Amino acid sequence: MDGKAPEQDGGFFVASLPYNQEMWIGWAIGALIFVFGFFYSPFWGFIGLYLLFLNTPHPFAQKLEQFKTKTSNEEYLGKYAKDRGHTFERYWLPESLDGLKNDAGKWHFPTPSQYVWNWKKPYNEDKDGSLLFEHPFMVGAPKPPLFTLRAVYLTLGLVMLYFWGAISVFKYHLETFVSVFVFLIDITSSQFFGILLGILLVLSLLYFVIFFFSSLSKSVTNMQMVEMPTSLVNSVEVGEAELIGQARPGPHGALKIFVDDNPSMSCENLVCYEWVREDFPPQGNIPKWAEKNFLMYGLGKVYNGLYSLYQHSFNIVESHTHETARQSGGLPFILHDGSGGIRVEPSMFNRVLYQVPLNVWNIGTTRWTLYGLRLGDPLYIHGEVTSRSEEELSEEKIDGTLSNSLLKVIGNEDPPGQELILIQGTEYSILAYTYSLFETLYLPVFYLAVFFILGIV
Repeated sequence: MDGKAPEQDGGFFVASLPYNQEMWIGWAIGALIFVFGFFYSPFWGFIGLYLLFLNTPHPFAQKLEQFKTKTSNEEYLGKYAKDRGHTFERYWLPESLDGLKNDAGKWHFPTPSQYVWNWKKPYNEDKDGSLLFEHPFMVGAPKPPLFTLRAVYLTLGLVMLYFWGAISVFKYHLETFVSVFVFLIDITSSQFFGILLGILLVLSLLYFVIFFFSSLSKSVTNMQMVEMPTSLVNSVEVGEAELIGQARPGPHGALKIFVDDNPSMSCENLVCYEWVREDFPPQGNIPKWAEKNFLMYGLGKVYNGLYSLYQHSFNIVESHTHETARQSGGLPFILHDGSGGIRVEPSMFNRVLYQVPLNVWNIGTTRWTLYGLRLGDPLYIHGEVTSRSEEELSEEKIDGTLSNSLLKVIGNEDPPGQELILIQGTEYSILAYTYSLFETLYLPVFYLAVFFILGIV
């Protein structure tokens, strides 16, 4: 550990080519089909471009896969554990070894189990100060290039549309498109169909606007995560910071909860959680008032669907369309990255983002969904590091020899232009294969605008 993260700044442009035999075969077939389609058939041209998209890796994919292959080798992991005085089975958290089932809220690299945590001195570094494999100082936090070969493929697609006269067709048959639209208005001249068509157009526009701004919001958030340097716990200072590590027990241990006070729906080893109850109407039944005003009932359903999409897109809350009850809670715990531990106050975060549910129970027309962060889980925090109170320090008998033991992380007040958040997962699981905001959003919108402008002009 040298205290410096691997350099993975893509710069302006990276032409990332396949790095294994299967990808090379797919890429070569795609290139041949595209060349044929460019001159003989736009359909096959787009099929070729699609194959090129699928078989062109992310600029950092090969480097990350090589690191993952190394850290998944049982011989290497066995020696790593033995050097630290443990067996392979006791040192590693079992679920962190299964890379095939890992989602955004799980470990993608092996991580220490509870048997090797320093329970007596939780704020101290792990043996030899070894960082977690999934920490950005080990695997790196990739900063994607402004352009990759995906931008080249988009450009080729636009050129092919122009070559085959698709823009000219749109240009010289613009009146036909207008006539079809007028025809639709004529056949829906009645007030009911006119209102229905107008509603459909407005809803379509709303959907596009929500999709655009949600994509923009997520891309901006991802870029903020990439741009902000990650701090090591043992050297973090008071102020805004980004921390990544493992959830370990604080002075109060962990929670065991009973969802909706039901003994048959329980979960333990939690440090923070949230459950939601949804009560669905019996299948096929609708309220009596809706039988007389079915149009308003249908519009209400559409509104609920769009609102749920909005909530999900902006990570406000998880989408639960028939929510009737919700409860959340937590207790102070420790984030540990290998270099040291720091106290985290989940109750003082305005945003806590969980990934897939821990459990879902369906009983009759009621569904309960449980989300939670458990001991040993990966954790990403963009928060405010502040000093702990004298009461907290005396309660844990902190002697003050470690600077990180005198601090805690909260997130109840956003700094200008930033959003403090606690996320189940790591920067690697969220950002490992991201592309630049310019390439994923601005460039496609620009090309779409060019297509319509050329068609109209």
